[in-house]
Amino acid sequence: MYTWTNQPYESMWNHLRFLQAPKNVESLLTGKMRSNRELVLPEGELAERKSRQIAYSIKQADEYFQSAQNVSIVTSPLLYFYGMLSLAKATVVANDPNLLLGDIKYHGLFTRPITNELKDYVEDHHQWSVDKEFAVTNDGVVNELFKVVCGSSLPKNSVIKLKELFRTNPEIGDVYSRFYSEPPGFFPLYGHNFTQEPFHIEINPQTTDKELFLKSFGFIQSDFEVLDDILHSQALRVVSKPSLQTLPKYMHIYYAIPGGRYLVSGLETENDGESQRLYVPQELCDYIAMFILGDIVRYKQEFWGQVISGEKDGSISLVNLFVSIAKSRFPNFILNQIFNETFTYGSVGRMM
Repeated sequence: MYTWTNQPYESMWNHLRFLQAPKNVESLLTGKMRSNRELVLPEGELAERKSRQIAYSIKQADEYFQSAQNVSIVTSPLLYFYGMLSLAKATVVANDPNLLLGDIKYHGLFTRPITNELKDYVEDHHQWSVDKEFAVTNDGVVNELFKVVCGSSLPKNSVIKLKELFRTNPEIGDVYSRFYSEPPGFFPLYGHNFTQEPFHIEINPQTTDKELFLKSFGFIQSDFEVLDDILHSQALRVVSKPSLQTLPKYMHIYYAIPGGRYLVSGLETENDGESQRLYVPQELCDYIAMFILGDIVRYKQEFWGQVISGEKDGSISLVNLFVSIAKSRFPNFILNQIFNETFTYGSVGRMM
């Protein structure tokens, strides 16, 4: 659904506020309200309980987000995270046929060091930097949200660093590459094609520079080949090898809300001493990144003050940019998930 508006953020929240009335939620869950939802619940006590829990979770999230809007970056990441947590719970309750709030009490992430390297980092404040801050996956809300969105579980005890979440975020990619003087973990796409019979994938990065593309995606060469010919004089042709017969989980295609499509690398994570590339939807990356920032706000006030002042480094510019994007992208994603359709917002252009 496309909505013309000169206040996209407020319009998006007004659509979410429609679900702050339990009866509206119940109509949606039981199929009385038009939507693209595949899960339709029978009328009864379970639908009523779910409706109340979803409505009040969204109401609570709304207040967290409004509070975050009224304070500075000193505090806002923590408030945004709590709002995102409430929205995530609402989505899990809406899209899992059985789960209620009492079944998902934990947010599903922690910062307890589980390796010697992380322990050394945590215990030595001289090493602290924004890009080295991390989260570790666990059972809880983020895993249940991953299940209802992707149909599978997140690997437990995967260590995810904040820099990696920024590296694979297309909306902040230009600033990331300038700040770190390194290529980001995504590439704009000119086109792509996939066939099942016979199995074949073709990806067309929007560049004719093979070396530039492989700086970000050299790891795919075991499954893909970069051809010498150029598509329409504008894009590389990257085709799957015959040995690849399933969709790879180490990258995905992301359609940004402002426009454009991107090939995005999976997150480089560490699990049980081994590095692995993990596909996580962009909006769940927002949840994890905001958890990490909220944890810094809550437990590392002196360090956070140094970050904000620029005394530590200039990473606050990246943080501010990320927060400005995630605070609208994540609620929009939740709205899409609950209705199982795409809600987009834009301003009407004027002819002068």
